[in-house]
Amino acid sequence: MANILQVTTPNLNTDNRNIINPQDPRYNANNSAIHNPVDPTRVVRGDGRDGEGNNTQDALLNVLDYQSNYGAFIKGLGEHSELAAVMERLLFTDLAGMRDAGQAEVADLVEKFLMSMRMDSPEDLLDYLQGQGGLQAKFAGDFFNRFRSLLTEGSSQSLQDAALAFLKSYNNYSSGTHLLQQMHTLADDIEQLLLRPYREEFKQLADSMNWQAANGDTAQNTAVLNRSLIPFLSEYVSRTHDYGAIREAVMHLVFHAARYQDGDEERLKKLFESMQNDRDFARIFKEGGRESLEGLLRSGGRPMSGFADGLSELLLKGANGYGGLENVQQFYNIMNGMLLNESVYMPLLHFILPFQYEDNNVMSEMWVDPDSDKDEEGGRKIKLFLKFDIHSVGKFELVMTVQDRQARVQLFVPPHLAKQEKKIQSDVADILKDNNIRFSQLMVRRRLRDRRVDEIFPEIREKERTINVRI
Repeated sequence: MANILQVTTPNLNTDNRNIINPQDPRYNANNSAIHNPVDPTRVVRGDGRDGEGNNTQDALLNVLDYQSNYGAFIKGLGEHSELAAVMERLLFTDLAGMRDAGQAEVADLVEKFLMSMRMDSPEDLLDYLQGQGGLQAKFAGDFFNRFRSLLTEGSSQSLQDAALAFLKSYNNYSSGTHLLQQMHTLADDIEQLLLRPYREEFKQLADSMNWQAANGDTAQNTAVLNRSLIPFLSEYVSRTHDYGAIREAVMHLVFHAARYQDGDEERLKKLFESMQNDRDFARIFKEGGRESLEGLLRSGGRPMSGFADGLSELLLKGANGYGGLENVQQFYNIMNGMLLNESVYMPLLHFILPFQYEDNNVMSEMWVDPDSDKDEEGGRKIKLFLKFDIHSVGKFELVMTVQDRQARVQLFVPPHLAKQEKKIQSDVADILKDNNIRFSQLMVRRRLRDRRVDEIFPEIREKERTINVRI
């Protein structure tokens, strides 16, 4: 218990005039070893300090509150800044070792995944990069640019509401297979949480689901969920009064089921058709809207998804220990780093682009702000930060802003290439000209260190001073 009254044991020496009481505030006020001296003559802070000291240093240390959600996000950016390096080691070194070591559970996945990264021609590489960009930026392309125009050009409120409903439904449509996978995992977990007498009946209901259904083909699974699976679980919770983990899993299942049902292909078409009679919609989409939608649906909303599916399956296997227990933490680090870059707090598009070309292993990571400096005059301004490591050459970093087809470029190269500055400038200038891009600045410098994404995009840290606590 705290000695609030500062009671001390009397000194046995009655002649104590020269004995210093260590708790006397007259003697310990300047003692730096004591952080909370009690002095009844003045009001002090909770820790006993008077507020003096290195205020600049204190301010720097207290800029972030790591107990807030956003503070934890910023802290995570620093802790997982080496995502590309960890992933490069996994893909081009450790995975090959797992395959050679005969890890049966991951050998086939490794071989299939490495093949998906192997490029045989510049055309294959271009298609791969564009495909990964389309996979990451779900609402990209001319079709969705028209929707952006519709939402920003002062259309009627009813049309904007209909457009937002369509975009929400499309998002759920394109996530159909992912939602099915999540529900399948939840169903397996729920089966283990149920009391034994109920497991067999639940398993039969879960087996009636088509877990391999394509995006938009939701009718059969929706019927099973709404008429059988969810009512069974609701009755189970009501009968057993199990309000623990089982009910939480059921709520997650219901959430995914609602999104899955909203992504029905027929519903998506009806939402689109409901807007066609609007004058503003017809003006923006003209006659090509229906054909663009059909082309989008034929692609299933998931262009070039083989790479992403293969990577997610491989990471899941590795995190479960099938790639060796010594590699589990590495898989978890990659998963955490990728999820961090998909956080709701991350205002940028994030791309991971590993590939093999001309016997070179290349790991690249890119962040893009498609609407940088919105207050500036002129056209749309795009800013990107690209980090890439060519195994036989070294690490590069590129910072580029593009506005009205004019670019400012900063390229940081490995030390042994710094002497070739003029040649590199000329080659980069030719690449820009081939793509009809002018440049107002083209700087090539020696790369001295790794730059963090929040250094290049300082606006990420602007939210640090907002009120945002973790509960």
